[in-house]
Amino acid sequence: MALRGDNSSVTDIITATVMDITTSASVKDIAKEGMRKMTEKYTLVDELNFIMCGIVAPIFCFVGMAGNVLSIITWNRPKMRSSTGRYLTGQAIADFAVLMFFVLIDSTMTWNPDVKFSPVYGFCFCYILYPGVFFAVVCSVWFTVGVTIDRYILVCWITKAKQYCNVKRANFGLILITVNAFIINFPHYLSFTTVDPSSAGNSSMLGSGNGSTQADDAVKMVPAIRVATFEPTEFYNGKPGWFYEFWIHCMMLIIVPWITVFSMNIMIIRAIRRSNKKNEGKKTSASVRNCKQSENQITRLLLVVTFTFLLFIGMQCVIQCMFMKKPAGFNMFIVNSSFAVAKCGIVFNSSTNFFLYCLTGRRFRTELLTVLRLRDKDQYQVSSLVDRPSASSSRQTTSSTQSTGI
Repeated sequence: MALRGDNSSVTDIITATVMDITTSASVKDIAKEGMRKMTEKYTLVDELNFIMCGIVAPIFCFVGMAGNVLSIITWNRPKMRSSTGRYLTGQAIADFAVLMFFVLIDSTMTWNPDVKFSPVYGFCFCYILYPGVFFAVVCSVWFTVGVTIDRYILVCWITKAKQYCNVKRANFGLILITVNAFIINFPHYLSFTTVDPSSAGNSSMLGSGNGSTQADDAVKMVPAIRVATFEPTEFYNGKPGWFYEFWIHCMMLIIVPWITVFSMNIMIIRAIRRSNKKNEGKKTSASVRNCKQSENQITRLLLVVTFTFLLFIGMQCVIQCMFMKKPAGFNMFIVNSSFAVAKCGIVFNSSTNFFLYCLTGRRFRTELLTVLRLRDKDQYQVSSLVDRPSASSSRQTTSSTQSTGI
């Protein structure tokens, strides 16, 4: 019995000593310093992510959504209905969806990180939000290709423009692009799956004790581990997911569309220049100067459209593939920091399309002012007569100028 008493006293001494050490200020300071060094880089990435997804991107999103709504209303006015207008309407709808999904995913998680613990949000993220944003991006990109093809036919194939550039064919093109975009994007529905919070142990504590000792109280103060209600699937983390994201999604989203847009815009620019040179002798010096200015404006616009698309969408796609693959030899801190900025590329692209494709057009600006009741109808009719080209102007130059939105 005496031995048991000695053992009990020794145990009490050791327990008290351990508690004194673990609760000392020096140990706490050392622990804090270690945690600070461990999380310093991650904190910087989180701060950058908060700035981009929580402040900068939402501003672009709300401005872009307002612009896309105005674009949809304006292009569906009776005077604005055309094949180009149908494609731009589809592009505006897709861009609106991209911006809305971004706010519901990245911005919402940035503003309220606890939302990922909601079972309802987890289900919506897996089967609506995550695949929906990529579906909208693919539609937006290929609607841009449709607009470019429509402009190319109007400028370079004038004799066939009436046959191919009409609202009926444009509607068929929009449906075809939408169906193909859904098929290409279907694997994104297999990328995430929901998690049952109860089975994941969201509500469990990190320890349990029947006594009321100081150690038990310290354990009870430790917060419970919370697990998100959704997680990546084996497909997403495995080689099939990487193969799909890089070779199928990125190629169909970046390489093929960009080459198509770039090639056709170059051919449009060359066709307009040939038309202007061919008709220089039939025009006055003032008319030649106006055509030259219009040609330069069209050239700048098409080049800006082409390389803006490549910069925003291309950067996002490349960085996302690196973020998913985490290749050896790369500084993941730089990759994570770059991804925080690059994933906003789709936001910048979808919010600027309204300004690049719509506000640059004189007819669109005039009709938009009428929609906003900032321009009288009588004034619009008079200005239309004044802006109408003279009979001496080349029909091809006029058609190419109007088709490119100037």
